Amino acid sequence: MKLAPLLAQYLYQEKKLNLAGIGTFLLDPSARTSADSLHASEGISFQYNPGIRDDDNLVAYISTRAGKMKSLASSDLSSYLELARQFLNIGKPFQIEGIGTLVKNKGGELEFTAGHVLVDKMKETGIKELSATSISDQSLTTYESLRPHVDRTPP
Repeated sequence: MKLAPLLAQYLYQEKKLNLAGIGTFLLDPSARTSADSLHASEGISFQYNPGIRDDDNLVAYISTRAGKMKSLASSDLSSYLELARQFLNIGKPFQIEGIGTLVKNKGGELEFTAGHVLVDKMKETGIKELSATSISDQSLTTYESLRPHVDRTPP
């Protein structure tokens, strides 16, 4: 199960999402949330705070929804957040499905754009969306592709 939709569900339910080393997402209680997961709701704001720690309630929520032990859920969340920090540190935008996109500015702070705004902008400019979890069969290396090819023509 993907982690990003669980983060969005948690934010919509609890109105607050703390991501360790990144910051806090807040959902305005008066904002309406759409049932369409492709469009982020209006009213999501972000407060950059790299000193924030893991949220035990979030780990418990992920554990329950994904059917995993808390230690595995915590590990999945840590890996996801480390991947996010790596993307941001090399200057790439990091999109959290159902919430929005984070980008690191020249000052080293994170800027947030609500989900559908930046996605539309990216499509207009022709920038391809990045998916850290997608992989195609053609990109996998097989033993046959690594084996040296030798012509077997008789001399």
